[in-house]
Amino acid sequence: MLMTFGIISLNINGVIAVAGRQILSEWKAELKTEVKKDDQHQSLQYHLTRLVGGEDRTKLETTGFACDNTSWSLVCITNNPVKIDMSTMHVHLQSSYPDHKSANENTTTTTIVRPYAMQENPWVMNDITPVIITTTEPTQLTCDHNHKHPAVIFSSGGYTGNIFHEFNENLLPLFITTRMFKSHVHFIVVDHKPSFIYKYRRVFSRLSNHEIINPLNDSSVHCFPSVITGLKYHKFLGINTSENPQNSYSMPDFRDFIRQTYKLKTQSIFDNLNGSDPPSLLLISRQTTRKFLNQQEMVKMMEELGFRVIIASSADEMSNVEKFSHVINSCSVMVGAHGAGLANEMFLPDGAVMVQVRPLGFQWDVDSFYSAPAPGMGLEYLEYMMQPDESSLVDEYGLDHPILQDTASVAAEGGYDAARKMYLDKQDLRLNLSRFRETLIEALRLVGRYKDVANA
Repeated sequence: MLMTFGIISLNINGVIAVAGRQILSEWKAELKTEVKKDDQHQSLQYHLTRLVGGEDRTKLETTGFACDNTSWSLVCITNNPVKIDMSTMHVHLQSSYPDHKSANENTTTTTIVRPYAMQENPWVMNDITPVIITTTEPTQLTCDHNHKHPAVIFSSGGYTGNIFHEFNENLLPLFITTRMFKSHVHFIVVDHKPSFIYKYRRVFSRLSNHEIINPLNDSSVHCFPSVITGLKYHKFLGINTSENPQNSYSMPDFRDFIRQTYKLKTQSIFDNLNGSDPPSLLLISRQTTRKFLNQQEMVKMMEELGFRVIIASSADEMSNVEKFSHVINSCSVMVGAHGAGLANEMFLPDGAVMVQVRPLGFQWDVDSFYSAPAPGMGLEYLEYMMQPDESSLVDEYGLDHPILQDTASVAAEGGYDAARKMYLDKQDLRLNLSRFRETLIEALRLVGRYKDVANA
């Protein structure tokens, strides 16, 4: 049955309050043990209900099952015991609420959830393994494994392998959904990708004290006191504190969590500001599309302005999060053309500057992806808008062609796919160094190093 808060509780100072009196917890060792166990159960129920709101919260409290379908995501919660058949990914609800069954005892309620954070992405959802949540109570389904902590079911499918989507649709939603449980949860990962799990193993181990369960390698029945199916999603690379349980977690909290997870030393670029050391600039150098055709000249200019330039171009190097995060964390400025690599801003210290070079003709969601999230991370954001003569498309079409002078016409005729193919997949960049220099000087101003630029 649903537990409610009693008259015995722990306050924030570690003191037990009993019927209006306070007793130091160490004076009553036997009472402390009893309250701690009860408080854990109450806390679990409390946290589960905070994952849904309004009528859904009332439904969860009265029936033991409810789904929240807001802000792109779909999250279903049961705060009653469940049996999960890993071979079929059927979650069998075991309700102890008399109101949970309908008047017709044979009626079965079934909910299908594809547990991916961004439910509105049609290019992904069809490939996500469905989880069937049902009120059926099949015979001969016994528990092979009994667990005392809740399960969280999510998919590592979709766009994993792309750092933007890994943070946007996996790691951030996982943090939002599970951080309040203090690692007392079991992760069940459908569409299990070993490379993704290994890449972020430190993150997973800090959010859960248990080994990840992979249904592809486990056909047994696991029983849990409750289950969360799906992850809560707020916005691109961000957290809406007002939507979060208890208003307790924010983007700075997530950034602190990441810094602690990877033992990143620099919290702010101003912590150890030494005027004698050149500021470090990380240049994300793409090797396929949106390459900087005059990169050598760009680097020379950056060094003349006083930057120590670090060039990141190896996919293998950048995929090693444990090492590459330390490189990024040592930098004051990061520069790159629009693309997933800019999501490495997550590892920059507070006060650092992220400079996005916007490709010609492709502006869809660029603000949502990087410029809008930056302030929430404690970062400064600058952008460099390409002009037609800076695009490699000039070489093929000529400067006066509509592809360069009327970029909106490409999308108007062929839609998103045509625009993406032309301006993201086919275009390289040849920056005007005089114009781009002004952007870098502004970056120096923002990191407090403008005084080092002679005759700027």
